[in-house]
Amino acid sequence: MRLHPCLAGTPNDFANIRHLKLNITLASTAQFSNSSTFGERNREPEACLKAVHFATGRHDGIWNMAFDRYLMELVRENRWDFVLRTYGWDPPCVSIGKLQKAQREVDSERLIADGYGLVRRPTGGRAVWHETELTYSIVAASDHPAVSGSISEALRKTAAPMVKAMNSLGIKVAVSPAEKHRAGSPRSSTNPCFTSHGKWEVGTPDGRKLVGSAQARSLGVFLEHGSILFENDQLKILDYLPEDTSPGLKEILRQHLTEGIACVHEFSPGLEINDMENALHESFSGIAGIALEYLPHEELEVERLGELECECRNDI
Repeated sequence: MRLHPCLAGTPNDFANIRHLKLNITLASTAQFSNSSTFGERNREPEACLKAVHFATGRHDGIWNMAFDRYLMELVRENRWDFVLRTYGWDPPCVSIGKLQKAQREVDSERLIADGYGLVRRPTGGRAVWHETELTYSIVAASDHPAVSGSISEALRKTAAPMVKAMNSLGIKVAVSPAEKHRAGSPRSSTNPCFTSHGKWEVGTPDGRKLVGSAQARSLGVFLEHGSILFENDQLKILDYLPEDTSPGLKEILRQHLTEGIACVHEFSPGLEINDMENALHESFSGIAGIALEYLPHEELEVERLGELECECRNDI
């Protein structure tokens, strides 16, 4: 989920970059080079671009992360070039970053005993509480023009359609190329994603974070996760921090997770999840180079998905 819990800052954090423009030019029909940087994807030079959108609805955290890992495998096998997935979480779930240790981020026993989920993302970043939000994932070949380049460049490219989607819904947003960690370094423990801004993450002009994102690359495949908050549920993670978390740190985190976060319903109370999904479908079709085709996830192989669910369940 970075799902990087990242969304706090001072009201001036974005003030100086309100007029920053995302000068992103993507060739809509760019083809992949024969000399790919990864041997795992041997694409024919004249192959047509294939781009799809899965709107999979709400599932538990293990299923959600298994499905994204499955999409990475299918992109690696040249099933598609670009995949947008939009989804939700049931029950609510905490996701931790690829490199995090669960026991340093949450009290997993209490969390699970209370009926919530816990899962590790294949992307980096920090802990995120997933509940009243729309989560998205982008899966593509690493050399796809929509995501190619450095980590910062890829974040900049994927931020552009997010900004476009928000603007189309009447939500004014801003982005910044700078990181800002208010509650500690990005590697410090007990420091949720939404307490800081990552590079090119989408926030409001007054400096609050609206979307948290994180990336990963593996064997020639790019993955980005992002959480678009419809309501601020991030404070709930404070109830499940490790028992040795000091009261002083909890209060600092509470302040950041209260004052530094913006939510979709704050700007558009009647906006529905499917409204955002449709806006993302249109905007990401632009960078995919071809209109995204909606596909039902039920058609994918159930057996392999089940194997990946077992792997995710054992990776906490």
